[in-house]
Amino acid sequence: MDWDTYKELSHSPDYFTRWALDKTSPHVTGEPRKRLDRCKLQVPLEKPSDHKGGPETDVIRLDLSGECVRSIVAALVDARVKLKLEEGSSQTNLGTLIKSWEEYEQWLINHSV
Repeated sequence: MDWDTYKELSHSPDYFTRWALDKTSPHVTGEPRKRLDRCKLQVPLEKPSDHKGGPETDVIRLDLSGECVRSIVAALVDARVKLKLEEGSSQTNLGTLIKSWEEYEQWLINHSV
């Protein structure tokens, strides 16, 4: 795959890196967690031949329901609050991850019309 196509697809809201899915999973339970785990088993987007990243940079296209994505966002927001209370300023920053999931949720809304 050429770099231009790869960049375009990998920056689309319905594509997530394996790293982002791995960082999301610990904060999600139940059916949304099972769906995330199944997503991680998918064949990732073909990387350009000179791509240097390892498996954590794999880009995977998601096909989740709006309900599932809303559950994931809610779980991440709850986790951010919990981590802030427990760890203070040394807490893991989930803000960027939450934003990515919110963008995917909005993308789903825009593409379901």
